[in-house]
Amino acid sequence: MKISLNWLKEYIPVTHTVEEIANKVSLTGIESNPVTLSQGLDKLVVGHITSIKPHPDSDHLNVCTVDVGEDEDIQIVCGAPNVADGQYVIVARHGAHLPEGKRIKHGKIRGIESNGMICGLDEIGVPEKYVPEAFQNGIYVFPEAEKTGSNALELLGLTDEMVDLDITPNRADTLGMHGAAWEIGATYDEKPDIKKAELDDAKVKELSDVTAEVNDPKLVPDFLLRELKDITVGESPLWMQRRLWNQNIQPVNNVIDAANYVMIEYGQPIQAYDLDKLQENKLVVRNAKSGEKFTLEDDTEKSLSHNDLVVTSGTQILGLAGVAGGISARVTPDTKNVLLESAVFDGVSVRKSAQRHDLRGDASNRYEKGVDNGSVSEALQRAVQLVDQTGSVSEISQEIVGNKTEANPTVITGSIAHINHLMGLDLSTDKIMKIIDQLGFEAKLDGDAVTVTIPTRRWDMAIEADLIEEVIRIYGYENLKGTLPSGMETSGGYSPKREFSNKLSDSLLSQGLDEVINFALLSKTEVKAFNTKKTNLTKLLHPMTEDHEYLRTSLIPGLVNNVAYNQARNNNDIAIFEQARIFDRHQGEDRPAEVEYISGAISGNIANDSWNTTKKEVDFYDVKGIVEELLSFTNAKSHFEYVTTDEITNLHPGQSAFITADGQRVGYIGKLHPSYQSEHNIDDTFVFELNIDELFELNKRKVQSQTAPKYPSVSRDLAILVDKDVESGQIVNDIFTNGGKYLIDANIFDLYQGSHVKPGHKSLGYHLVFQNPNDTLTDETVEQAFDVIKESLVQKFNVEIR
Repeated sequence: MKISLNWLKEYIPVTHTVEEIANKVSLTGIESNPVTLSQGLDKLVVGHITSIKPHPDSDHLNVCTVDVGEDEDIQIVCGAPNVADGQYVIVARHGAHLPEGKRIKHGKIRGIESNGMICGLDEIGVPEKYVPEAFQNGIYVFPEAEKTGSNALELLGLTDEMVDLDITPNRADTLGMHGAAWEIGATYDEKPDIKKAELDDAKVKELSDVTAEVNDPKLVPDFLLRELKDITVGESPLWMQRRLWNQNIQPVNNVIDAANYVMIEYGQPIQAYDLDKLQENKLVVRNAKSGEKFTLEDDTEKSLSHNDLVVTSGTQILGLAGVAGGISARVTPDTKNVLLESAVFDGVSVRKSAQRHDLRGDASNRYEKGVDNGSVSEALQRAVQLVDQTGSVSEISQEIVGNKTEANPTVITGSIAHINHLMGLDLSTDKIMKIIDQLGFEAKLDGDAVTVTIPTRRWDMAIEADLIEEVIRIYGYENLKGTLPSGMETSGGYSPKREFSNKLSDSLLSQGLDEVINFALLSKTEVKAFNTKKTNLTKLLHPMTEDHEYLRTSLIPGLVNNVAYNQARNNNDIAIFEQARIFDRHQGEDRPAEVEYISGAISGNIANDSWNTTKKEVDFYDVKGIVEELLSFTNAKSHFEYVTTDEITNLHPGQSAFITADGQRVGYIGKLHPSYQSEHNIDDTFVFELNIDELFELNKRKVQSQTAPKYPSVSRDLAILVDKDVESGQIVNDIFTNGGKYLIDANIFDLYQGSHVKPGHKSLGYHLVFQNPNDTLTDETVEQAFDVIKESLVQKFNVEIR
């Protein structure tokens, strides 16, 4: 809510700058910022067009003679379609500064001298959508004659200074100028002088043309109407228009503008209808029927739900209650009789309807947060007063009541001692009573006991704690003395599990992967893509969109989306990971379990061209190496294996494997299936996913430091011919099983398939390292172990030693 300083001065004396006011209000608990309009603009004056003639070398330009309050008129070439003789307009003089760094200079336009510019509102900083419709495609014309040469910005309200209140949901009372005046006034010990609206009694008649009915009083506590007869609909006065566009509201006509003006003034939305366009002379507020159609003022049609609250006349839907008006009874320049509505609608119903139909606006925002039911009638009277002032109303009806709830003030009791105790202060009774009075509350003191009557404008207050909060706000949080807490201190730190997961993240970061954070909600197709746990899907009751209906069962779909997003922008070398939770819901359970996972996706080159290297595309073994390095940080006793699989349909069946720890599955690794990559428009991508919770539960080994070996190692190379279906991992496991206590390493260094190798076979080469940390190994000891290894391989895998 932007609070106009000029408008605020009508209620309280304001001598402070907007910066000082914003800082003061922020210290009371409502974050505020100063707003300065038309900053940097200058030399914009009122001009009077005294003559106009067509440009000799253009079919759309005109040469205007303009009086700008100087000794001689100036000549300006203007291309606006609505420029005309006799108009009072905005003129940017030579040297004027306009928004976005534009500067006006003398010049010639198609050979004719032009000494300035005639401007539209959008050209001097008013957003185009808030410019009155009549002036959206041309220059702005003042509705009345103004003094030539006077400051145009000042006349248009663009020199006004404002304070932008970023209110919390419980302080919706400041969504109106009256409430804001009470709030700002309380901080400066100034009570606002707010005059009540008064009507011309001679015009108020006992009219009974229209009746009102509310089907569910719980959803509509208040519904009040007034008829206005024989009005003149036209342009609203400039003072009203400028306050509206400064509040980001487009002026329309004097009736609609008066309704919007009251909404800003009181915080109470007002709706206007053309009385003669009603289907029946009875307004009914009811729930819509499912499938009913409602056409908005912009001709957009909405299909309604039975949960939507509507205002109707017969079968005619006039508006979506508290959200939007319809086109069928809109007030236009031809309107002669008007019906004004002031109401209180259930905030939850309004919020859900506004969200359901994507129609959140100024009115729905106020109903959602709450409005003062004590000012519903007064706000309606103020709207009638403004329309009468600007539209010459001949007759005004008495208040027509569909439903009316008595507005009773809240009474809170407490004690001075208890208030001081909870604040940790020792304020005097007089000081506390003065603060309560500053807030505009009535208080009675009986010894130590105090009874406070809260006006209906502060519907957020109900208990003593609310009153104490108000006292300490106005007293000033900055006046509280800093004290250290007493008692036992608890040292902070991460849990063991959190430290473990951080260690895994650090491992991937050290290997060059970048961490990403993705949304936990996905579409149904995405959550099923990598649901390797076969868990039951968890769907939200009220999803934002169809793409965010389900809680994820894997982190991989989010990473795939990241890869697709980057590759679409020509960022092809990608190495990313995410550490987050997936949601595992077992049969019969209402709430899913949250399981910690860590997953990665790598695509493109893992090494690029350089003066001493050549580029290399990532492959399965590069990613396997990253995962092995990651698993080394688990410090687990378990033996990790990679078991080939074709169970995960969206992974390549020849390049995917489950990762097991002593036979227990803890994750998987693989290349995305070509068809899945094609669906997502991505290049070859390798992924992995590990269950952090299961890794954390693995038995940990004790790590002991030891000195470097004093004795040299002995190596042997082993070349074998083996069936192509035998995995290298099986060979390595058997080598370690039979290699004896001095075998410390066994690495594959060669793989060959082709000519000179039997069909269906492959040649593998292994480098074996033996070492005795306490003595020098003899060739005899090494050869004995080497022979045992070869004999076992021949027996178990039918290998040929080469």
